[in-house]
Amino acid sequence: MRFILIIAFSTLAAACGGGSNSDGGSSPPPPPATAGLARTACGDYQGTDRGSTWSFLGIRFAGAPTGARRWRSPESPACPNATVAASAYAPKCPQLDRATGEPEGDEDCLALNVFAPKASFASGRVPVMVFIHGGGNAIGSAGEEVEPGRVLYDGAALAETTGNVVVTVQYRLGPLGWLVHPALDAEAPDARSGNYGLEDLVAALNWVQRDIGAFGGNKDRVMIFGQSAGGVNVCALLATPAATGLFDAAVIQSGGCVADSRTKALATGATLAENAGCSTAADVAACLRSKSPATLMAALPPTVSVAGGQAPYQPSVDGTLLPAAPIERIQGGQHNRVPVVIGANADETGQEVPLTYSDAQYQAFLTTTFQTPAVRAAVADLYSAANFGSSRKAYVALTSDLKFICPSRTTARALVAAQSEPVFRYFFTEVPDSPTSSAYGAFHGLELLFLYGALDVRGYAPTAAERALSLAMQRYWGSFAATGAPAAAGSPAWTPFDPARDSHLVLDSASSRMTDGVNTTRCDFWAQFGL
Repeated sequence: MRFILIIAFSTLAAACGGGSNSDGGSSPPPPPATAGLARTACGDYQGTDRGSTWSFLGIRFAGAPTGARRWRSPESPACPNATVAASAYAPKCPQLDRATGEPEGDEDCLALNVFAPKASFASGRVPVMVFIHGGGNAIGSAGEEVEPGRVLYDGAALAETTGNVVVTVQYRLGPLGWLVHPALDAEAPDARSGNYGLEDLVAALNWVQRDIGAFGGNKDRVMIFGQSAGGVNVCALLATPAATGLFDAAVIQSGGCVADSRTKALATGATLAENAGCSTAADVAACLRSKSPATLMAALPPTVSVAGGQAPYQPSVDGTLLPAAPIERIQGGQHNRVPVVIGANADETGQEVPLTYSDAQYQAFLTTTFQTPAVRAAVADLYSAANFGSSRKAYVALTSDLKFICPSRTTARALVAAQSEPVFRYFFTEVPDSPTSSAYGAFHGLELLFLYGALDVRGYAPTAAERALSLAMQRYWGSFAATGAPAAAGSPAWTPFDPARDSHLVLDSASSRMTDGVNTTRCDFWAQFGL
C-alpha cells in the first residue's frame, strides 16, 4: 500500500472495566483535571494537542507476542504505573520492506492509536470508527507513511470532520500472524493454530469496549472499516463468533470475504517449517520459536501483489475462530449481522501494472491463467484490447473485476439475502486531476487519501472539487458510524443496495451520484464461477 501510494503521488507532483454510555441513561464522567489526559482501567495516557483533537499514539492493547508467547492468543499487557506520554507510534509488526525487501519491524507491535475530538471529552459518548490497515496481511502498519514524516492513517482530520473518535490498529502479519502447523495445533487450548492476526483484532475491539469511554467514545456505537487486506479482515470479523457484539457497523473497502482452506494453510505451514530447517526437529514448535522474524520471513517470503495472487498468509478456516469461509458464513446467515458498506475502485490494479505492459504480455497472461479454451476465448472477447483501447487497459479491467469489483457485488448480494440490516454499495471512480497520473486511474488505495484528508501529498495541489469529495466521504463514513446509514449534507442521498438493480453510489469529484450497474455484463460472466 505505502509503495503504491508514494509512487502514484510522486507522479502527481513531477481485565479492565468499561464506562457506561449516554444511551444507558447515565451521565458521562467529568473530564480529567489535566487536559488531554485519558484515564483507562489499565493506565493513564496523555494525548498530544492537535488543535481541535487529541491524539494518543502507541497504546498497547496486548502484551508482546514474543518468545513462548509467539503463535499464541494475545494476552493483556502490563499496565503502566505512571502516566504515559502517548506521542509516538508503536513499531510496525515484522515484515519485509516492499521497496527493499529488507526485514523491518518488531514483534512488540500490538498497539492502537486514538484520535479524539476535544469536544468528546466534555460532551461524552460519541461514535467510534476503528480502522484496519491493508497490505496483504503481510506488510503495512497503522503508522504507514504516505510521504516522509507524514502518516497516511492519521485520524485527526477524520475525527475533526465527523466528531467521532477514530482508532487505528496494528495486528500480527505474515508467518507471525497467520501460520498454521500441526505442531502449533497440538499446544493450543482449542487445538487450532493460525488466525493470530484476527485474534489481535478481536482483542483490540475488546479494548475498545472496555476503555474507549476514557476518550469520550461510545462503546455501543462502534464501526469497523478496513481497506484491502483490512477489508478482508473486516469480513472475517463479520464471520467470527468471537467478534459478536463488538461492533455495530462495518465497511469493506476493496477487500473480499475470503479465507484459505485448512488444506492450503497447512501446506503453507509445512513449506515454511521445511525451509526454516524445522520440519524434522524433535520439537517443531520450539524450533520455529527459536528463529528470528527475519529468518521466518526469508523461509517463505510473502509476496504482496494487487494484480497477482494473495500472499501465502491469510485468514484460514480453522473450525473455531472461523468455522467456515466468511462468504459461506454470510450465505448461511451465521455471521454478525450489522449494517455494511462495501465497494471497490474502478481501476484497482492500475497503479501496479506498468505503462509499458504489452500485448504479448497480455496474451501470455490469458494463456497461462485460463486453461480451458472456451473460457479463455470468452475472457479475451470480454476484455479485448479493442474494447478498452490497449492491452494494458484490458488487463487492468480484467484483474480489477476479477479480484475486487465483481466479488464486491457477490458479497453485497449475499449480505442482503442473509440479513435485514441495510447494505450499501459504492464505486470509487475519481482520478486525480493531473495528466501525469491519469493513466493509473482510480487505483487501489486511492480512496484512502480522500478519506483521511491527505490529498496534498508530494506537493500535489488538490482541486476544490477533490477537497469537496474528500469532505463528503468523511461525512458519509462518519454518519454511517453514528447511525448505520451513510449521509452527507449537500451530497447525493446514498440509498441501500438493491440486488435487482445493483444500485450504488458513484464517488467522483465531477459527478457523485446514485446509479445502477457496475460492469454488469462482465460481472455476470464471472458470477458463474462464484465471483
